[in-house]
Amino acid sequence: MSIGYSELPQYPCMGDMWDSLKAQSRPIVIYGMGNGADKLIDRLSSIGVCPSGIFASDGFVRGQSFRGMTVRSLSDIKVEYPDPVILLSFGSRREDVLDLLTNIDKTEDLYIPDMPVAGVDEYFDREFYNAHYSEICRAYDALADDFSRRVFAKVIHFKLSGRLSYLEEAWSEVGEIYSLINKRRITTALDLGAYNGDTLREMKEHIPTLRSAIALEPDPKTFRRLVKYAEAEDAISVKPICAAAYSECSVGSFSSSGNRNSSIGATASYEHKCEEVSLVSADSLASSPDYIKYDVEGAELEALIGSKETIIRHAPALLVSVYHRSRDIYSLILYLAEQHPGYKLYLRRQRCVPAWELCVIALPEQ
Repeated sequence: MSIGYSELPQYPCMGDMWDSLKAQSRPIVIYGMGNGADKLIDRLSSIGVCPSGIFASDGFVRGQSFRGMTVRSLSDIKVEYPDPVILLSFGSRREDVLDLLTNIDKTEDLYIPDMPVAGVDEYFDREFYNAHYSEICRAYDALADDFSRRVFAKVIHFKLSGRLSYLEEAWSEVGEIYSLINKRRITTALDLGAYNGDTLREMKEHIPTLRSAIALEPDPKTFRRLVKYAEAEDAISVKPICAAAYSECSVGSFSSSGNRNSSIGATASYEHKCEEVSLVSADSLASSPDYIKYDVEGAELEALIGSKETIIRHAPALLVSVYHRSRDIYSLILYLAEQHPGYKLYLRRQRCVPAWELCVIALPEQ
């Protein structure tokens, strides 16, 4: 039973993190370099905000320059700017990094912007929240337990505020997440977005009954590592396929970065090497999975559409990433609720920053 919309941010939302930054009189400094910092600085420029400096963790400071600013340490930044506003520009699951950020948050004014991984022109800001409030409420109500709704509300608060505290209040250990998945006996899996085999290793550790898996990975460089893993794996039978999960079987454009930011189509604001890639639907694989994992860098909806018949026919447990696009947190929940009403939907996330590793676990009621 729903515990009410009072857990969600007030509607209409009258202000968000970006509004706070526009009104800020103190110097704003960026923590981190790379694509994340590039995207963040461009986003700030679009709202008329110019950062005063940039810093990195001590081991990464070598006197280099980034976007015309000398990269310094936080202690050096604070000599010039004793009371800065800090914006984090990278993500991490490492415990030491998360503990460091927790300590910084205790003494500094730290924001962690919600930057979409895909669909980069659509930000989860106050205008977005107000425009989609009805859908957000429907998704909130579609979740199966109070903890799922709590995670949902905390993540929405985080997206609007950029505050670490909301993320620290709603996360689960990986074993707790698999305890949900293992409510069904799983022997065969589809790993859509298998990367280098890391999630297959995780499945093997936490799903003791797993015996075989079909693993899709479109990035050629990463696929070679996946093949090596499959050849060496002796506990489960792994069939790797160099393709991207999609709604149909076709050929698409793939933006390859050699890491988890690779994507189908033009989903990134910074171009990587683009090449043709095979697109396949899960329905075309003629498999009988007990479990399907979807982590396809923004193409989750298309991958779900392409596995609709497999889900209806075999009722597998599902784990769907819902953090790549701003709308994923509600639109993918609503899709599952409407297209597969015989499933119960649970929202879980592992501890990380920003609100990545957020997933819907969909379990057949019988």
